[in-house]
Amino acid sequence: MKKKFKCKGWPSSLGNFRSMKIFVLFMLLAVFQVNAKVKSQETALSIKKTNATLIDILKSIEAQSEYTCLYSHGDVAKVVNLTVDLEKASIQEVLEICLKGTKLGYKIVDQTIVIRNLTELEQQKDEVKKRGITGKVTDAQKEPLPGVTILVKGTTIGVVTDIDGNYKITLPDQKDITLVFSFVGMVSKEIKVTNQTEINVVLEEDVENLEEVVVNGIFTRKASSFTGSIVSVTKEKLLQVSNQNVFQSLKNLDPSLMIFDNMAFGSDPNKNPQMQLRGTSSFNIGESGVDLKGTYGTDPNAPLFILDGFEATVQKIMDLDMNRVESLTILKDASAKAIYGSKAANGVIVIETKKTTDGELRVSYTGSVDLSIPDLSSYHLTNAAEKLEVEKDAGLYDSDKYDPTGLPKKYNRVLSAVLAGVDTDWLAKPLRTGVGTKHTLSVELGSNDLRVIADLSYNNIQGVMKGSERVNTAGSLMVSYRHKKFNFRNILTVTSNVSNDSPYGEFNEYARLNPYWSPYDENGLLSQNIALQFIDDKDKETSDEFVPNPLYNASLNTLLRQEYIDVTNNAYVEWLIKPGLKATGRFGISEKRTKADEFYPANHLKFKNYSDDDYFRKGSYQINEGDNKTITGDLNVNWSHEWGKHFVFGNIGYTLSENTFEEDIYNAEGFPNDKMNNIIFAKQYTKDMKPSGVESTTREMGFLGVANYAYDNRFLVDGSWRASASSQFGSNSRWGQFWSVGLGWNIHNERWMKEKWQNLELLKLRGSIGYTGSQSSDAYASIASYNYFTEQTYDKFLGAYLKGMKNDDLQWQEKLDYNIGIDVDIAHNFTLKFDYYISQTTNTLVDFTIPSSTGFTMVKENVGDVKNTGFDAYLTYTPWRNIKERSFFTLTAAVSHNKNKITGISNSMEAYNKKQDENASDRYENRPVQKFYEGVSMTAIWAVKSLGIDPATGDEIFLNKDGKRTNSWSAADMVICGDELPDFSGNVGFNFTWKGLSLNCVFRYQFGGQMYNETLVDLVENADLNYNVDKRVYDGRWRNPGDVKPYKALNYAYVQKPGTNEYEKKQIKTQLTSRFVQDRNDLTLSSVNLSYDMMNHSFISKIGLQMLRFSFYMNDVYTWSSIRLERGTSYPFARSFNFSLSATF
Repeated sequence: MKKKFKCKGWPSSLGNFRSMKIFVLFMLLAVFQVNAKVKSQETALSIKKTNATLIDILKSIEAQSEYTCLYSHGDVAKVVNLTVDLEKASIQEVLEICLKGTKLGYKIVDQTIVIRNLTELEQQKDEVKKRGITGKVTDAQKEPLPGVTILVKGTTIGVVTDIDGNYKITLPDQKDITLVFSFVGMVSKEIKVTNQTEINVVLEEDVENLEEVVVNGIFTRKASSFTGSIVSVTKEKLLQVSNQNVFQSLKNLDPSLMIFDNMAFGSDPNKNPQMQLRGTSSFNIGESGVDLKGTYGTDPNAPLFILDGFEATVQKIMDLDMNRVESLTILKDASAKAIYGSKAANGVIVIETKKTTDGELRVSYTGSVDLSIPDLSSYHLTNAAEKLEVEKDAGLYDSDKYDPTGLPKKYNRVLSAVLAGVDTDWLAKPLRTGVGTKHTLSVELGSNDLRVIADLSYNNIQGVMKGSERVNTAGSLMVSYRHKKFNFRNILTVTSNVSNDSPYGEFNEYARLNPYWSPYDENGLLSQNIALQFIDDKDKETSDEFVPNPLYNASLNTLLRQEYIDVTNNAYVEWLIKPGLKATGRFGISEKRTKADEFYPANHLKFKNYSDDDYFRKGSYQINEGDNKTITGDLNVNWSHEWGKHFVFGNIGYTLSENTFEEDIYNAEGFPNDKMNNIIFAKQYTKDMKPSGVESTTREMGFLGVANYAYDNRFLVDGSWRASASSQFGSNSRWGQFWSVGLGWNIHNERWMKEKWQNLELLKLRGSIGYTGSQSSDAYASIASYNYFTEQTYDKFLGAYLKGMKNDDLQWQEKLDYNIGIDVDIAHNFTLKFDYYISQTTNTLVDFTIPSSTGFTMVKENVGDVKNTGFDAYLTYTPWRNIKERSFFTLTAAVSHNKNKITGISNSMEAYNKKQDENASDRYENRPVQKFYEGVSMTAIWAVKSLGIDPATGDEIFLNKDGKRTNSWSAADMVICGDELPDFSGNVGFNFTWKGLSLNCVFRYQFGGQMYNETLVDLVENADLNYNVDKRVYDGRWRNPGDVKPYKALNYAYVQKPGTNEYEKKQIKTQLTSRFVQDRNDLTLSSVNLSYDMMNHSFISKIGLQMLRFSFYMNDVYTWSSIRLERGTSYPFARSFNFSLSATF
């Protein structure tokens, strides 16, 4: 027997891939190993020969494949005069034709083709006459599935579907043949073969294994070979905890994404959430000084959002209809996020909307009623009787030598009102129960090649303050067309938003009003000055007491409206060049036009102090008009190949983008009537003001390279590199280089582990290191900019002055991430995900003040380095499951820990820290200050150490930096007394599902952090007794020598009025002291969801429904906290209740 050596040719398993559903970017799901017989079936041979010998044919097979032919030369040489004309044929097809009518047969062993005499083959029990079966494999949406493995059960005979999902298999003509169809991410299916010559199969998605792929917004790849740290959230998980918006769900699912409660603006529907992923890395201390209302600024610590492959703002995600969301992926470490390079330092959140349809007509509707109920549980104010008693004890009504009867008379009048039942609940005056509605309508239709999804949504959010609302209307149209190897998809989205702030003003205006004051005068009309109620009529004209009635302002025709319209069109083209090789081009264009109106008529009390000379200046109108345009394009080519135990994936890409933004601001005055609520009625531009605004244009381009190698699905290597150039940085630092390297080990795929732990589905160790960047700087921060002198000329020429300093060395803010992690899955009942990380941010960008002698006061520079360390852990445990009845009980828990430290800082920050010390030294202010020094936390709380209140004198005793006791407060003695970041934060919860009934509950917690309790400072210790105070003002205040109390007595001083010889009595406020730095430990019942799916009721299909579900949600139900302070001072917090119905026809 003569052995032939194989000839090298193009790899044979390029077809092992799947193009994902047409509406999910058709990304590569997986490339996986098949046996040698499958490889031979999928190898495409093209042979055209006339009068050829069998030896010639075998040589052609070797030349076009990786196979070696073994045969007896004497037996094979007898086969001559063969005519073969085949295109894209399998090895089996070629051999069947050439050996037909001969006494030869073949057998494929590994990558060797053995040709033997038929008499020898007849001794093989499983080899008899063969027949062929053809067919097509599609998914539930009738989309062809390339790369599906079809095996004859119990044998090594198999094939793989081609690019169109077609297959042809030759199989033994024997009894009880079963074909097994399998593909990663899909439920395998077995089909028993009878007399069929054609078998078409539809594979369904395997819901439990959908996380086998990673969607990163650029391409899709196998999760088994991925070394990065990610969290994948399905639409079902998002809707389990909330249906309000994406952020409300995320804060209950992933604690590493810290979405902060806004202690000032609470549940205000028109405020964007503040968030950070794995800690803070930017000094957020700059102020533009421009009143931008038509748009929203960016948070330098917020993650990057990617929506359907294109960048999106926080506001766009907040207004996104949750019913459109298909999946959400959080990219945390360098290996996961480095593909976004220059913008990924704070992490990346990738959101994919639904893009799949089976081509049949389907109509879905979701409607809900939302209730928002004010949460005032943190307010503990005195009632009318209590407040009057506090005032009397403090001596506010003691006789004055200049007017011995005036104050006692006022006390009697107030007392009479209290006894008469006057006890105004001011907190309730501006509040309501907000009743909003949401509606979503989706229509899906199409054919095999053309698919269409149309969505229309309406979301009317009514806030808990009267007049506060946010109304969002959106429509989207997705059209997809498939032609041979090309997929075309276009998504057009139009969003219109109108929001109104409450005309009732800020909530703290009501919280400060005394409960014995009435909002109405003796005639039952809203009074303008409620302080005059207990003053003699003869003294009202001369009294300088003035307390504005916020309800009066609310009764006027004010206008506080913001609106925008956003049009976005994203186009996608995919070319499946050959199995395993795909090119994707994307082009997106969007425009967002914004407008904001702020109108106050002349009789608004903000103009109370205007003089008679300025009478006709009363009334103001401000208009902001903005326009934001974005153009983005990219091209990516990815290739995957699997042979033997080796798997390789690669991607190269190019991106180009431009963003332009412009906002114009106009201020006018002189509106004598509240019906003149249009700027055309203005008397003039606002005094000493003129039209202003901002403008910016930024451009960026970049190159991307990604490579992944896996050996035997055990050992993994990831690498990525991205080079980006941005117009935002100096000419000497225009380009930034960003990279990552990741390693992984699938221990569960080790043979010894499989033998010992048969229920172990996943045990992966992974680690990564890499650089990413941030672009939290102004568009023109690095270049010199000028303004013209418009007031005068020189020799009829306009002059110019320098507005911004040039900085050619302004460079990218970079972040070096280290991450190690482990993933565990035992029998799909117990899962664990743990990550430990260290990140080092360098060249942190900051706006800081410089001497005014330079001609300007602010410049952008790289001034500091920040280090974050921490860990994330996620645990799920399912102690009970009944798959047949779709019933289970699952426990979940998550914990996150992060600490930051400034590791380097430039001398430029010294001026900032000095200014903060000056602010803290103001005897009449007491607000916490931020200070930045090397070696300390960015969220440190600075105050002077306190030893408490001296029982003898009632004065506070401090501890200076030298450790000595002192009665004098000094900013130089301020030290770190706590940290706002908690030691641990996370959530715990459970999900119980029994048939169609489901109950999901989540508790959110944090502990180990501190907070400066401003409520105690402002409403207890520094309480202004002319206004309402916290009930704790009763207890703990020092009054007499010997009292051991936590709060000191009220102190006043006479201060000279600026520019006069007059003095006024002013309260000396307690300055920053450790007495008010308190431990903060919170537990919040954040989400309760009860739903019922009527899938088990037969009448559903009888009335033409495919699905009907009822849901009830409760969000932010109650918070238990170790610290008592007022939450929602400008806008209160709220408890949310939601009733929802979903139906599919």
